[in-house]
Amino acid sequence: MSDNKDALIIQIKKLFSDVSTQQALEVNQEKQWLLQNCANSEISAIVPELTVIALHVLDAIGRLQPVNSITIAKETAVPKGTVSKTIKKLISKDLIIKIPLPNNKKETNFYLTPRGKEIFDLHNLLHRKFETAVAMFLMKYDAHELQFLIRFLKDFMEITWHEQKLRHNN
Repeated sequence: MSDNKDALIIQIKKLFSDVSTQQALEVNQEKQWLLQNCANSEISAIVPELTVIALHVLDAIGRLQPVNSITIAKETAVPKGTVSKTIKKLISKDLIIKIPLPNNKKETNFYLTPRGKEIFDLHNLLHRKFETAVAMFLMKYDAHELQFLIRFLKDFMEITWHEQKLRHNN
């Protein structure tokens, strides 16, 4: 490998680390935004208690209702056991309700409550603002740069660190 390529790889690895750290901080910033833009004091009291997974599960229910836990797990890529625990917490906070299917008492669907809908709508507004900002940010790149970025991200998503470690050690 050339020295220049080695230096670029080192810089990329550092930037990945920085992006990871920034993403962790943005979870707190997301909750802060929700709190600052929430007019309902009951909802403001609940938001700090919600995890990122809880927000994703709430979002999936809001978009897909009526929806069952298996579909929520598939939609959010969250394990079924974690979805079940999260659903119980959301029910206990009166953000969602569970309604059994009339013809199958084992099968249940989930729906947002008015409180859950309020958080869902607020969270949706935040994501629309974020998506608009990302689209505006990406406009500074030309089509070739965007195509490279798509290719890179697809390739990056296909690797697992475990596979890379095994390849490196052989």
